[in-house]
Amino acid sequence: MNLNSNSNASLSSVLKKLQDTANTQFEKSHPIPAEVNHSVEFYKHERNKVFASEWICIGREDEIPNTGDYLTHDIAGVPVFVMRQATKEILGFVNACAHRFTCLLSDTTGNSKLITCPYHAWTYNLDGTLKNAPFMKMKDGFNLSDHQLRKLQTEIWEGFIYVTLDEHPTRSVNTSLKGLKSKIVGRYDMASYITVMRQTMEWEANWKNLIENFIESYHVPIAHQKTFAKHKKPIEDYVCGEDADHYCYHYAPQKLETGLGAAHPKNTKLEGVWRRMMVDFCVFPNHLITLMPDYFWYISVQPITIDKFKATWGFAIPPEVLADIPEQDFDKWKKDMLDYMNIANDEDKIVVEGLHRGTSSSNLPKGTFHPIERNLWQFIRYLARVTK
Repeated sequence: MNLNSNSNASLSSVLKKLQDTANTQFEKSHPIPAEVNHSVEFYKHERNKVFASEWICIGREDEIPNTGDYLTHDIAGVPVFVMRQATKEILGFVNACAHRFTCLLSDTTGNSKLITCPYHAWTYNLDGTLKNAPFMKMKDGFNLSDHQLRKLQTEIWEGFIYVTLDEHPTRSVNTSLKGLKSKIVGRYDMASYITVMRQTMEWEANWKNLIENFIESYHVPIAHQKTFAKHKKPIEDYVCGEDADHYCYHYAPQKLETGLGAAHPKNTKLEGVWRRMMVDFCVFPNHLITLMPDYFWYISVQPITIDKFKATWGFAIPPEVLADIPEQDFDKWKKDMLDYMNIANDEDKIVVEGLHRGTSSSNLPKGTFHPIERNLWQFIRYLARVTK
C-alpha cells in the first residue's frame, strides 16, 4: 500500500467532507474529496458499510446454465460462490467449509455433482447441506444436519446475478431498479444477451476511480481515440438521467444506423433512435454497464487494497447477432472483439491510475464538473448516504 498525505485523514473528517460535497447543488459542486479515495480509515469503513451490506453483481445467469454449474467471486475479500440447482434455482454461499472454513471451490467457474472440501473431504449437496463427514461418527452427538454451508441471499435482474453478504437485506434489487428498467434499459432485453467472454484485470487505483471514469463520457473523445470515440457521439448529445438512490445513467445516440453499436435488422424490440442508442449506467455501488443494441459490456469492481482493485468484466451479444457469426469464424470474431476491449481498457487504465495518483496530493484545486458529469455527483450522493 502506497501511503500519502491523505492516507491519515480521520474517518470523521472524511465523512464531513463527503457530506458537504453531497449536499452542494450540482451546479456548484466539485469532485469527490481526495481523502475519500485515500483515507485508510474511510477505506475500512466503506468495506463494511458498502460491500458487506449492498447487492453485488458477480456474473451472468447464462454462465451457469446446467445443474451443478458454479461461479466463484470475492466480495471485498470474502470468497463466495453461486451454484445452479436441479430446480434451476441459483443459490449463493460463502465459499468456506463448515468444518474449519477451508475454501471449497478454487476455479472461477466449473461444474460439480457434489461440493467436496479439499482439506478433510467433508462433502455437501448442491443446496449446501452436509452429505458426508469422514470419521465424524467418532464425535459424540455429531449430526450432519447441524452443519451446512452459510447461505447468501441472491437475486436475478436482467440476467445478472446479485449476491449480498447482508443476512437480512432491506431492499430488493428488482424493486430498487424498477425505474431504470421501465424508463431506459428494459427495452433492450438484456436477459436475452448471451455471454461470450469473461475476463479479470487488476489496476493500481482505488476502486471508486474506475466508477468515476466509467460513469462520465466527457473523456471519451479524448481518451478513447482508438475505440469508443469512433462512434462519434457529440458531447452535446449526451443526456444524464434522473437522480436516483440506487443507480445513475447517461445516454447518447451514435450517428451510424448500421455496424458496431447499431441494432441488428432482426431486432424487433428497439425502435427509432433507440436502434443506435448507447446507455452507460451504474448499479450502485460497483456494477458498470455499457449497453448497446448489439452488445453490452459489464464490469464488477472489487477493492483489493486502498490503491488496487480487481475488475471482473464480461461481454455479451443478442442471439440474433450471435446467429450471424459463422461457427468457423467465431474464434476469430471473439479474438478481434477481445483485442478491441483490451485496447479500450488500456486507454482507461492510463487515466484511471492517473486519477488516483493525481489525487494523492493534499494541495489540490477545488475542481469542478462538466454538465454531462452529473452522474459523478449522483454517485457522491449515494456514497455519502450509505457511509454516514
